[in-house]
Amino acid sequence: MKKTIIGFLKLIFCIYGIPSVLYAQRQGYVFGHRILFESISTDTRSMVRQPSFFSADDGHVSQVFEYFDPKLRLSNYAVRTDVIPKTPMLLGVRLNPDLNDYLASKVMSISRSYSAYFISDSSEAELIALGITPENAKDYKYHIVENDSVELVPWSPVLRMAEEHGAKKPYALLGKYRAPGKQIMIEVINTKNYSIRDGVIFDWRIDYKPRISQLVVAKANNDYFNINYVKLNSKYATRFDSLSGLPQDLKFPVDSVQFLSLDFKQHETVPYSLYLVKNIGAKVDTVQLEYIFTGDTYLFWSKWFDKPGKYQLLIHRVMDLGNWEDQQMIRLPFEVLPPPLIEKKISIKQLLPYILGAIALMSLAFAGYYRYNKSKLKRATAKNETVSLQLKSIRSQLNPHFMFNALAAIQGLMNKNDVAGANHYLAKFADLTRMVLQSGEAEMISLEDEIRMLDDYLQMEQLRFGFTYGIRVDQAINQANTEIPLMLLQPFVENAVKHGVATLLQQGRIEVSVEQNDHRLILTVKDNGRGFAGNLAANMTDHQAATSGAGQTTVPGTGMGLKLSRQRIALLNQKYKSPRVSLVVNSGTTGTTITIQLDQWT
Repeated sequence: MKKTIIGFLKLIFCIYGIPSVLYAQRQGYVFGHRILFESISTDTRSMVRQPSFFSADDGHVSQVFEYFDPKLRLSNYAVRTDVIPKTPMLLGVRLNPDLNDYLASKVMSISRSYSAYFISDSSEAELIALGITPENAKDYKYHIVENDSVELVPWSPVLRMAEEHGAKKPYALLGKYRAPGKQIMIEVINTKNYSIRDGVIFDWRIDYKPRISQLVVAKANNDYFNINYVKLNSKYATRFDSLSGLPQDLKFPVDSVQFLSLDFKQHETVPYSLYLVKNIGAKVDTVQLEYIFTGDTYLFWSKWFDKPGKYQLLIHRVMDLGNWEDQQMIRLPFEVLPPPLIEKKISIKQLLPYILGAIALMSLAFAGYYRYNKSKLKRATAKNETVSLQLKSIRSQLNPHFMFNALAAIQGLMNKNDVAGANHYLAKFADLTRMVLQSGEAEMISLEDEIRMLDDYLQMEQLRFGFTYGIRVDQAINQANTEIPLMLLQPFVENAVKHGVATLLQQGRIEVSVEQNDHRLILTVKDNGRGFAGNLAANMTDHQAATSGAGQTTVPGTGMGLKLSRQRIALLNQKYKSPRVSLVVNSGTTGTTITIQLDQWT
């Protein structure tokens, strides 16, 4: 999932079931016929207080007061939140209904933050204050500042009132504005209580390209310099762009730079995001770095470029990569070089004693290594035989465990006088038993046969509980020629039935999937049952003990099948000398997903 691109937008409210604010950068979403207000909301379930937005229809602005009335809000909207206005002024913004991409980042003014709005189509913006009325207008003043430098209107009393947009009483009209290519800030204060203040910024600028005022290189030896000063920059760059001043041939040895410090010119309303394109060897990859919001300096740490290769840093206004033209972004290419070789001229005569000594040492080392390797091979062979015997022992325990559960299911059908179901169950059980016995002592089985066994088993259990299921295998996998450990999935499918969907009956659903990713085989068992949450605390000790040294994540649970499966996976990893089989569990109140990954398997 993409990271959120509006840092200050935490909670979304609804008016008459219509989402009041969506993220502005979402393409295709427009402002609409509404007036936007800010509030502070508290979720009564968690008591977390967060800034939020809500809107009123621009022909029924009195909805705002209905929304702040707790009785009306609880009866009409059923929202479990306590909501109060951001300030008593109740500033409302009305923009062009067709305007897209309109929310900018918050702008700080001492201890208060003001909302900013992008108006890319040069249309008009209207600002009202429902909380300022003819009765209290004498307590308020406002001023207007252009481009954060010119005060267009000095601090003045609020005089203009209106009663439009379906209002039931007069309110303050703070103005309608239109300033293409510029930025306008309207700030309002309460003259009796300066802590009551708020403001809005309208931004008609269309050039969002970031500007870097300085690029500082911090070397690993704690030395640092401005890259533009060639006499100081250790020859890391010699050519620079005439407009931006950025280096065009930046290169440095690996591990020689601790970080790059990028100083941005002020961009109070525009948040930026960064992407790094890596070209290392024959592999090209793109990663997203941390966002830049209102800060003016970004430290680009060496953890992002710690391998030799060619890189390119892309910086542009917040949006997914590819949404902006080159004219609206910065591209900073650089190259990380391999470590420099130490050049030292030595004569053959000087080297000869060292060469002879090295040959003698290598001979002794080879003889010692041969003896050690021969002894190690014997120990490894004995250990492998022991592990194989342990795996066969666990296999021999899984088979009767499975058969016992199947017979218990048949007995349950017979006790319910479900003769047809019992007969059908017995037929399926006979097929399963035949396949298990035919496998003999084999540790591996074709994926095709394992899927057939799972399908028969799920059909049997479906007769008892009525759930639905699906089995999906990646078409790229050759099922007949792909082998996996016998009955690897069956204990987890059985657990999904017994502890997941058995009580849900027809509402239960089990999904089994097999996918191939490079040389990895990914097996997944998913159900919509109640999950393992209730057993997690009781099994934490067992979970920790099973995890340590085994190389995989274990399943919280106490079933015999699951316990044997954990032991079996640990032994498989021990046999292959490195963890090639991993088990990951995601279990919650709405279901459980078990993922088994077989590395280097296809």
